[in-house]
Amino acid sequence: MSSPIPPSQHIKIKHLLKKNRGIIFDFDGLLADSEPYHYLAYNEVFQRYGHSLNKDEYWVEWTSKGKGIAGEIDRHKLHLNVDPIKLREQKFELYSRYCQNGDIRLFPESLEIIKLLKAIYPIAIASGSWKHDIGAILKNAEAENIFDTVLGKESAKKEKPHPDIFLNAAKALECDPSQCIVIEDALKGLSASKAAGMSCIIIRNQLNQNIDFSEADLIFSSLSDFLTTIKL
Repeated sequence: MSSPIPPSQHIKIKHLLKKNRGIIFDFDGLLADSEPYHYLAYNEVFQRYGHSLNKDEYWVEWTSKGKGIAGEIDRHKLHLNVDPIKLREQKFELYSRYCQNGDIRLFPESLEIIKLLKAIYPIAIASGSWKHDIGAILKNAEAENIFDTVLGKESAKKEKPHPDIFLNAAKALECDPSQCIVIEDALKGLSASKAAGMSCIIIRNQLNQNIDFSEADLIFSSLSDFLTTIKL
């Protein structure tokens, strides 16, 4: 259930939307309920080598901070007889199956938010997932043609928290970076947006409640609250 929207929040979002020309969405955990499946895929791979991922730690260290495999190995002083690159390749294969099989769905509010903003702005996805996986999820939601630009992992040399993918998205939308709004749910995305010189709206969810997003331009307590506000 959505909470009451403070009048100041409504004023701020309207001002932010008015002064910008392009919208760049993150994807995993923001529009798509995919983060549990990233966890399942990584955990299955690590279990093959005798280690299980702590789910609560995963949400913070992997999903929001973006520490990834290297961070897991370092935190737990793991000595795995496998190249981290091979671990990632195994994970990609498992995760892609979830995408292709239709296991991963968009959040209920996602399509309405996308359609509302697309009526006014060019819109893009800039995600750390592979483009073919994003495409499979969108196709299963009958939304494969709704975005002007979809950029995945292969679209930037450096991943978030580096700004590369957001700068590439702005270029694809033919917008100056300073006139783009990034909509994110992760700390690495917030850091990347600020490094790109972009405004950033953070959407909280059940996985990021304890993350400090104080550098964000606006923070909404849920996707539902964000939808309610932009509809006012």
